[in-house]
Amino acid sequence: MRALAMNGYGLKQVGLVELPDPHPGPGEVLVRVHAAALNRLDLWTSSGSLNIEHRFPHVLGADGAGQVEVVGEGSSGAMRGAAVFVNPGLSCGKCEYCRSGEQSLCTSFRLLGEHVNGTFAELVAVPAGNVYAVPEQLSMKEAAVLGVTFATAYRMLFTRG
Repeated sequence: MRALAMNGYGLKQVGLVELPDPHPGPGEVLVRVHAAALNRLDLWTSSGSLNIEHRFPHVLGADGAGQVEVVGEGSSGAMRGAAVFVNPGLSCGKCEYCRSGEQSLCTSFRLLGEHVNGTFAELVAVPAGNVYAVPEQLSMKEAAVLGVTFATAYRMLFTRG
């Protein structure tokens, strides 16, 4: 698959690469990405300023929308062919914070594109619980921007507001 990845830190280290297709594990889905949005997070990640150690090449992109191509074993809710947008927040689902609905405080919280390979690729494997149906009135491009912005706005309104 083709992906926009960094091979070191700095924007001059970001380029188009050819990588093996990801495969969904148990409880995951494989999404064929139709649209991905550039987020400030991608610039911070590519600069190396987040003090996260990356394995290169590292695929950028937290936000994205596409179509479910493969449903991994034990996945529920997501159907093959469904138009979805991706919640980039990856949490364990088991710790005290996850059980109380505070996934962003999870002891093992990670983000697509920041900690693990992201959505600037033709395919991305994510937990089935991290994809949501694209509302009929939105295009894939419009749905692609919902991930980080929606999670941030939701958290500010419902847990901080």
